[in-house]
Amino acid sequence: MGKLGAAALCLVFAIPFGGVGVFATWAIGSTLHEAWRARDWVRVRATVDEASLSSSSGSDGGTTFRADGRYRYVFEGRPYSGSRLGISRLGGSDNIDDWHEQTSARLADARAAGLPVTVWVNPDNPADSVFDRELRWGEVLFLVPFSLAFGGVGVGALVAMYYVLRGKGGQGGANEAVGQALGAPSGQGASGGDSSARFLWVFAFFWNSMSWPIAFLAVPDIVERGEWMGLLVLLFPLVGLGLLWAAISVTWSAFVAKRRGTATPPSARARSAPGAFAERAARAMFDPHGGPTRLRPPPAASVAIPESLAAVEESGGTLTLRYSRRRNLGLGIALLVTGGVLSAIGAAILAADGIGLAAAALLAIGGLVDVAAVATMVKSLAVTVSRSELAVEKSGLFGRRAWRAGRDEIVALKVGNTHSVNDVPYFALHAVDRGGQRIPVGDGVRGTDIADSLAQRIGRALGLDPSRIGSAGSPAADPSGTGDA
Repeated sequence: MGKLGAAALCLVFAIPFGGVGVFATWAIGSTLHEAWRARDWVRVRATVDEASLSSSSGSDGGTTFRADGRYRYVFEGRPYSGSRLGISRLGGSDNIDDWHEQTSARLADARAAGLPVTVWVNPDNPADSVFDRELRWGEVLFLVPFSLAFGGVGVGALVAMYYVLRGKGGQGGANEAVGQALGAPSGQGASGGDSSARFLWVFAFFWNSMSWPIAFLAVPDIVERGEWMGLLVLLFPLVGLGLLWAAISVTWSAFVAKRRGTATPPSARARSAPGAFAERAARAMFDPHGGPTRLRPPPAASVAIPESLAAVEESGGTLTLRYSRRRNLGLGIALLVTGGVLSAIGAAILAADGIGLAAAALLAIGGLVDVAAVATMVKSLAVTVSRSELAVEKSGLFGRRAWRAGRDEIVALKVGNTHSVNDVPYFALHAVDRGGQRIPVGDGVRGTDIADSLAQRIGRALGLDPSRIGSAGSPAADPSGTGDA
């Protein structure tokens, strides 16, 4: 039932979204084909018989227009008539631009003055003619989001259904198959990097296919009317560029990781084998400081650091951690969705009531949240603990910063919970020197086991007493004695 339900849900998305995508793609393709076909048509003088402009008001308060007309002409001694005014095969009324008003005005003025107009005639079929053979780029750009975004959702839903039907049964198998089809990050190591990059590329594709055409359509009208606050719409393509940069960065990081041949961390199945469980249980029977205690997880140092978090190198007494840009992907996506929702609400208010304080505030906040999301996903962190010092370099969308401190100056290592995504906690690690300065040595660390393992590894490299190394469950001792985490 789980598999059939998931397949039916995929069809619910595939049919309407795919249908809109197919129609929009057909409209774009047929319009471009007609423009290409009409490039060799010939000019012919024509007499305008009819010219009219009809308008209709929509439920949203907007007004759409439609230009209609009829003309007659003579080609190679034979009379013909036509009523096709534009090259587009879409037809109907719209308010994308002022094409309908201008076309109707040109025909009406020529008819009133008794002057001829120029039409374009197909010499191979003289009955085939058009008044204006130029492409309406506004109409084409208006259709692009429907073609790419809606069509992409339809294709993605069909691909997801394929994975569901060929995958394992049950709700869990169906969910996993849908996640694989959409490229959602679910694994560790190289495979996790591939899925993270794929998810970012898909997200960037949809975001840019919506934001760029909307910006191209909106900006000229905003500039013409002088409504400068409306230029906040440019934040959306700016975020789109950030998403593309993030996708390229993650893809490159995954490619470099594969070229280095880094080992994939042990699977969850290996860690949960009966022998491993027995060993952990025997070790956990007593507290390290003496006295019985409850059954506890294994020591954090036994958990491998996944490549999706950081590349770890340790040799000659030097520990180097190069954190992957994929480590904050969950938080970045959550922020991106939040910013998108705020911006969408602001855009809806803008469309209904015009520019106002609420619309401008929501658009600005949504844009800033999206910029923060991109900054979160692209920031890098490199930590080196040598025999003599701790060196940290952090860079991102807003610049670069570096820290250096002698190893003997570091007095504690703290672990703090920063946020949670889908009930999974994420942690940040800071080294604290004698002056109380907190130096970042880790962020975007997913799960308590990995956070504790990373803290133990960095703490040992720094030569700290175990009591000065924090854990995901309890913060490190504060050297100031305040107990502040």
